[in-house]
Amino acid sequence: MWTVKVVGLGLVAVSLSLELLDRFLRRLRSGRTRNEVLFFPSEVACVEHLFSPSHYSSFCSFPHSVETSFSRLLRCILSATSSLDICVFAFSNMDLYRAVLALHNRGVIIRVLADKDYTAIPGSQIWSLRYSGICVRCGVGSVYMHHKFAVVDHRLLITGSLNWTLTAVQSNMENVLITEEPELVQPFIKEFHRLWECSDPARLHCAIDQKPADCLAVTDTEVELMTEL
Repeated sequence: MWTVKVVGLGLVAVSLSLELLDRFLRRLRSGRTRNEVLFFPSEVACVEHLFSPSHYSSFCSFPHSVETSFSRLLRCILSATSSLDICVFAFSNMDLYRAVLALHNRGVIIRVLADKDYTAIPGSQIWSLRYSGICVRCGVGSVYMHHKFAVVDHRLLITGSLNWTLTAVQSNMENVLITEEPELVQPFIKEFHRLWECSDPARLHCAIDQKPADCLAVTDTEVELMTEL
């Protein structure tokens, strides 16, 4: 019995060591931790080159090869190589939908949390994501799921006031923060995991009239183990 426990603890220690080594090597390559702020509304520009960088043809009248807040946001999302966790209230922007679908087709593991009421609004892409085979869960509580954040590869956080809609991108005064600071990323990973578990239709930990805060808490150990997946 003790041998099994020792082996288990050893595997956890090795996994954590590899994660720390990976973070250290990434910082050496980049020179510094990524921190970026984007403001909206974004200038309207063609983004087709982000989906087909090697060759594309576009007859749209929008400016081409222009770097905008929206194009930088798309680049950040499309940089995912292993996982993308999305927690948003409103999701109707077609380019963001295309980016998520492109990642799904590459084999990136994607999970989406959305507000249950917004999914029924015309133009919502939530059901399209589910029909495409992407795992989607909707909040079961009586309050709005009003978050707007995403976590790329368990290391990079995208958060701010921006709903994932065309109006928010092109017409609203909005902000987005992009950061790799672990002390900022980890709480969002923990919150996503907690809400994901609460929204599992197979679980009965949350009654239909309970608030999300009443759900089973997630320990720091569980979060650390989850980031190794």
